[in-house]
Amino acid sequence: MLRRLAVLFCLIALGALIVNRPDNALSKGLTSTAVILGLVGLRAAWGWTSARLGVRVCHLHTGGLAVTGLFGQVKHTVPWDRVTVLKHMSNMSPLLTFHRFELVRSDAKPVAILVLQRKPEFVPALKRATELAGMGPER
Repeated sequence: MLRRLAVLFCLIALGALIVNRPDNALSKGLTSTAVILGLVGLRAAWGWTSARLGVRVCHLHTGGLAVTGLFGQVKHTVPWDRVTVLKHMSNMSPLLTFHRFELVRSDAKPVAILVLQRKPEFVPALKRATELAGMGPER
């Protein structure tokens, strides 16, 4: 939330610099742009690092699954009895390889899981767990 507020503030400041055109608008504009790019870059770097360190993971359990957030806290818990449909989409091109799963729940918003590997162990394990829970893929 704080990152979004900082980016919004910098965008408003850039807009004010475009409209008012003060003497040192270039340096102020470059500073605002550097702040925006720095915040976006830090977010992307932490997202990549946390994924590599295993902080953001999806734990499969017999009763459901738990998805952790950027700092390792539990973000979503999904019991199998609340899941109605498992949607699966994948792309296996050389430039972009991923598996996207969407668990449609009966009582809340769907949970999306993105796996960025060609043949991860997670894909057959998730399919096996959903079959054991009594649901199939979307038809």
